[in-house]
Amino acid sequence: MTRCKEETITVRGRNVRLYRGGAGPRLLFLHDSFCPTWLPLHEQLAPHHEVLVPIHPGFAGSEDNFDDFEEIEDLIFHYRDLCETLGLDRPALAGASFGGWLAAEWALRYPDTLSSLMLIDPLGLRVADAPAADILSLDPAAMRQAMFGDPNSSVAIETIPDAPKADAIVSTILARRTLARFAWQFPDNPRLSRYLYRVSTPTLIIWGERDGFVSVAHGKAYREGIAKSDLVVIRDIGHLPHVEASDACAQVMLNFLCGDSR
Repeated sequence: MTRCKEETITVRGRNVRLYRGGAGPRLLFLHDSFCPTWLPLHEQLAPHHEVLVPIHPGFAGSEDNFDDFEEIEDLIFHYRDLCETLGLDRPALAGASFGGWLAAEWALRYPDTLSSLMLIDPLGLRVADAPAADILSLDPAAMRQAMFGDPNSSVAIETIPDAPKADAIVSTILARRTLARFAWQFPDNPRLSRYLYRVSTPTLIIWGERDGFVSVAHGKAYREGIAKSDLVVIRDIGHLPHVEASDACAQVMLNFLCGDSR
């Protein structure tokens, strides 16, 4: 098992929680809104890459003095500043769900700063025939139904419990508040699809076949918009394949990073 190091770094005077582990080419992972932590997926990637998982501004451990962050653009500049702080030069960038949206917005603006891009069920696109679900209005049981291929599995219940443990309540509140700040009405940027052609970075798109939050139609739209992209759909899995099917997700990512995304 890879020894994960948890630390707090300072980015332009703001404190940011950072998880890191492994060795090799550097892979920056932008997390989703449900699992802001070091995951089994990261363990599986770490023997091949140094994996860095910074916690988004506003989430537990990184909630220090980010009240003036109002737009996705603020987060992108924050992560550019974080890369400068850590000395990251053209890392591989992966993002899941909300983090995938950030990764896509970053890549269309600054493709030359990245070596590769991996999007796991990213938010961000507005697909007229397949609108995203209003996930923040759902109770835990309905949210698990939308988010997981098997909503009754132990990983689904652990990720979205009916009653969070006391030490997780604050983290859950902060996560939902931050998601609501940037995705109050819709978890998307209606202009994003217009500029996806600017993503020149080799891109892997991974989607859960049973995603009830943002359906695989969004994955197909990302693939159509990004010229150098491949879409891999993982069967019987929901919105969080990196959590629900970490083995399969890690293998697809490693194949891509090794130059073979088939």
